[in-house]
Amino acid sequence: MHVNLKFLVGCFLFCTPLWSQVQIRGLSFLNEQELQIYELTNQFTKEKKWLQTVTLDTMGIFNTELALPKISTIQICSGSKCGLLYTQPRSRYILELPEIDQRFYNEAEQDIELLFYNLDSNDINYRILGFEAWMDNYIADIYQLKDLRSEEFILRILAFKAEAAAVYGNDTNTFLQEYIKYSIGLTIDNFSVVGGPTKGDKYNFYLQTDTVDFSQPKLIEYALTFYQKFETQVDQNTYAAIESALLYTNLELLLATLVKEPYIYSPEWAEFVALDLIIAYHQNKRIDQAATLQLLKALARTGRQSGLRNAANFYWLEYSKLSNGNYWDKNYVVNELNISLKPGRYIYLHHYIPANQKCIAEMAALQRLAKRYEDKLQVVTLYPSEQTWTKADQKAFEGSNWQRVPFSKSHPIWQQLSWTSAPAYILLDPQLSVLSLDALGPLPNARAQTIDLILNQLFSN
Repeated sequence: MHVNLKFLVGCFLFCTPLWSQVQIRGLSFLNEQELQIYELTNQFTKEKKWLQTVTLDTMGIFNTELALPKISTIQICSGSKCGLLYTQPRSRYILELPEIDQRFYNEAEQDIELLFYNLDSNDINYRILGFEAWMDNYIADIYQLKDLRSEEFILRILAFKAEAAAVYGNDTNTFLQEYIKYSIGLTIDNFSVVGGPTKGDKYNFYLQTDTVDFSQPKLIEYALTFYQKFETQVDQNTYAAIESALLYTNLELLLATLVKEPYIYSPEWAEFVALDLIIAYHQNKRIDQAATLQLLKALARTGRQSGLRNAANFYWLEYSKLSNGNYWDKNYVVNELNISLKPGRYIYLHHYIPANQKCIAEMAALQRLAKRYEDKLQVVTLYPSEQTWTKADQKAFEGSNWQRVPFSKSHPIWQQLSWTSAPAYILLDPQLSVLSLDALGPLPNARAQTIDLILNQLFSN
């Protein structure tokens, strides 16, 4: 059956006109009926920009067209399983998402290897795969020399680099050039061997640049490896300055300290290392959430390059998502969201969508709740600004004396609160610590429970 389907893909899909930027046709042997296509817009964050949903026909064949004006990194996903490819403008791809042998499939490892058919020899995927196969085979042939005859090993490494430079050095495809350069840095130049390149050699060749290309996967991978745990690579005074800057949320001090380091050189790389340090310190709980968010916000606002600003903003959004037990940043709530907080009051956030009948139906019960706990509880309604209010909405809110705050559907608040439906509620204490991310509503649920159950417990103590 697979052979027949593959033959059909090869014959039926190959003959198509090139009238779109990028055409992708393929065959999926995975279980899902739909595939999601994403672009990885930032290699630091691996942030996915959704492009399309494609539906498979009864034979598992799919067809799509993408407007991608430059070489892009694309993921095609079936559920949590994703295959990666690079696309270049005005190209056509015929590929297969192969069936996975569940006996060997690691559920924690979601990457799958795409199979290409009739791939053009000038295509970026063809050239990358060809280079990687060449480099892997070369390393396999000489690896036994590394410890036995290190001098010969180094000479063979130099010979490979010289040949790679001769083959690709004058290539007009800058994406390919950079990919190959940093692939060599990550593999061949990363062997620990006597006579190999020093840290200074690596920095001078790979990282002494004035800009950081956040779309180049191998450059970002190389830089993250080179600067990993950078605070352990510096002297005691620099280490102390880094610690102080992070603990006391002093981004200016952090950047001024880093830019003086001989292996950083430029403000752009100082910001890159600063972002990496902030994330590492947050993940290791060496700085608290408030400090992390403040530093990321500052970097997202002042970063010199859009890729850096986008990466900092991405992590700020990720780390500012509310979860049970964490705190909502008060400065952000008051100064940026313009929510007025009443001292000592618990906060009951209310997600309302105009014209939603269920939202309208709950308003009377919500008004009674607000009146019942008016000295202890503050209701705040958040709603999408694009929605049109009906007469029924206006009537439902008559007599409501709490704050209503509109936000565009593109505002990060919706991502932070993780609201996907309405009505929905979040309960916070007066210090803005999240008590319940999916709080009960004012009307009984299936188990006849309302938010009164929680509020009575809180206010009776």
